[in-house]
Parts: sequence; structure tokens; C-alpha cells
Amino acid sequence: MAGYIEIARVGGAVYAKVVGLGNFNNAGPMRDYVEAALNEGIRGVVVDLAQCTGLDSTFMGTLWGFSTFPFCDTSKPEPVAVTVVNAVPSTLRAMTSLGLPKVLHVKDAPVDPPAVSLERLREGWQDRRARTKLIHDAHKHLVKGDKENEARFAPFLAALVKEAREHLQDAS
Repeated sequence: MAGYIEIARVGGAVYAKVVGLGNFNNAGPMRDYVEAALNEGIRGVVVDLAQCTGLDSTFMGTLWGFSTFPFCDTSKPEPVAVTVVNAVPSTLRAMTSLGLPKVLHVKDAPVDPPAVSLERLREGWQDRRARTKLIHDAHKHLVKGDKENEARFAPFLAALVKEAREHLQDAS
């Protein structure tokens, strides 16, 4: 099953519910939504995984990146609290394997969703360059945040950079 994100602003936080697979196709639209909220002063992100069937590394790296907002290089990132609720054993194992519990708050006790109307985000990509940048940024967060991820993802990051350069050369 493909996945999608339902999302809303609730008080001073963004609440995102992952339905199905959390992957690179829905990480981008979620990042766009969350980044806009963070730029407007929101400092909390709650990700509900009760209906999530799995997470890919791009999705997890995107979550990691929220904790180090802004995404560009600045001398002092503004703190953002990222909380994961209702993780099932398989998603918790995936997050633990990449070190996410080191930076994300993972609640053990079940959490009821807020009583708000959620917006379903679009899925997929229309811009290959934006997709490649998201995947690159996500894996950079994983490598920078946990040295064990460097061996896993450094070759992949190098391949992405090479692909992006070739893409630029083809476009000119």
C-alpha cells in the first residue's frame, strides 16, 4: 500500500498522521508543510504512526531534519521538538536502527489523536530536482546525526551528488 500524510496545525504544533508507508513520495509534501509552519514560528511537530506500515530512510531523515530547523546552514538552529506517537514495533525498530530516538522524543504510551480536521497532502513529485534534494538532505541528516549511518549512506550520498551533477550538465 502506498502511503499518505494527513496533517493540521494544532495549537503551537503540527500534527501529522502517517497512513501506510512513510516514504520519499510523501516526505516532500510533509516537509513543505512543516517548513512553512516552522517559518511562521511553530516549534513542535507530532508524528502519529498508529496507521503507518513502514518507514523508509528518506522519511526518517526528513523527521530528523525537523529537529535541526532551519534546513539551511545557520550559526544557531532554532530548537524544534519532534515527537513520535503510537509507533508500532516495526516502525520503532526502523527508527532505532538509524538512531532517531537519540533526537526525537518517542512516546511509549498510546496517544489519542487531536479532534481536528486533517488535510490530506498531495503525493508524489513533479520536480525531479526537488525530489533528489529532499533525498540528499534526509540522508545527510542521518549521516550527520549518527556516525553509524555514515557507513550505510555515504556511498548513496556520493551517488546522489554525482547524479545531480550529471543532471545539471545534461540541462545545459
